[in-house]
Amino acid sequence: MNAHLGSPIRTGSELAAELRRRSRVLFAVALVNLVLAVVFTALLQLDGRTILGRNVWTKPWKFATSIAIFTATVGWLLPSLSLADRVEWLATRTIGGAMLVEITLISTQAARGVQSHFNKATALDTGIFAVMGTTITISTLVVAYVLWRTVRDPPDLAPAYLWGIWTGFFLFVLASFEGGLMIANGSHSVGAPADGSGLPLLNWSLTGGDLRIAHFVGLHALQVLPLTGYVAARWDDLSTRQSLGVVGVVAAGYSSLVGGAFVWALLGNPLVTSLPLPSMTGIFGGSFLLVAPFWGLMILAPTWRVTERVVASPLLAVPAALLYLLVIVPQFGSVVSGVLSPSLAGMQSLLATAAGTTLAWVHFLAFDLFVGRWIYRDARRRGLPWLVASPLLVVTLLLGPVGFLGYCVVRVTTAVRTSTATPNPGSD
Repeated sequence: MNAHLGSPIRTGSELAAELRRRSRVLFAVALVNLVLAVVFTALLQLDGRTILGRNVWTKPWKFATSIAIFTATVGWLLPSLSLADRVEWLATRTIGGAMLVEITLISTQAARGVQSHFNKATALDTGIFAVMGTTITISTLVVAYVLWRTVRDPPDLAPAYLWGIWTGFFLFVLASFEGGLMIANGSHSVGAPADGSGLPLLNWSLTGGDLRIAHFVGLHALQVLPLTGYVAARWDDLSTRQSLGVVGVVAAGYSSLVGGAFVWALLGNPLVTSLPLPSMTGIFGGSFLLVAPFWGLMILAPTWRVTERVVASPLLAVPAALLYLLVIVPQFGSVVSGVLSPSLAGMQSLLATAAGTTLAWVHFLAFDLFVGRWIYRDARRRGLPWLVASPLLVVTLLLGPVGFLGYCVVRVTTAVRTSTATPNPGSD
């Protein structure tokens, strides 16, 4: 069942190394776009210009992120498809080149302070939009050609994984060509102005239909369905027929989601009419729930095997770190200016706001948990009694550095006593 699937990747560094081994070209393109996404994140805070009511760097940020995911996915999948060397060589370089042209043109238009899409204000803008459409079309045709080649001459892959790739590629191609409908419509909006109110970051319309929703969901079938097939194929409890059934059900459901979103947008209906955003009070109050289960395991059940397995992963602090990221984005500029030139008055001003206080609190939660994880694992490795380690973890949870210093004292004292108690072989 697991034949031709390879060994599972266990760390991020292994994932990056394997992607680079599979396709240096698309790995490089993905990496460039990841770097650009970071740059655009900073520009979102530093550049206040807007287009259609949104920051000029919002679209470059979204496209850089999307292109990084797309090129990394294709770079991962292509070597598994047993394509002729010439076909794979042309596919990787055509897609990589097209995506570099695309992000360059979108970034250029943002720097100029003008729209990149649906912009025919000048001959230059019309030409840029035409080239962007051409590069996307070429890239999509390459994916469609790869799909056709693999259907005509299937690679030796687990059936569920192969069908996940086929259905993912197929929905990706359909969603890509939906962009042509947006061009024909002259906008992504149906029954509403393009500069109307929208969801944060994604900007999907809150007042009318938005063709970008089906486009977005369909494009990411390229990740969802192959991953579904891969997981189903590796699942030892499933037979080949059952794993194919899993892929079929997920593919059918996903296709229905794409089709439903498309029809809903054509009817002029928004996905949602309003977005119930949580208040800072709610975020502050609920943030502790992101770390409480891990503290509970380390303090109350330190010897439980489940605790050891959970705490072995450094990812346990990721939920709190992600919340920190979400809270800091809207106030990134003020926070960065405050920490680059810190002053007592500046910190007081920042922390006096609900957002600043919540940000500091989540910061404490994320890093205290990471320190607590180190204390727990080090104490277990040294055989320190839980009656000693658990109280220190409680102090670390409540007072952070005080608990850390207390454990350091216990750690050094324990090490000294151990070395003192150990006889010197050469003293006789």
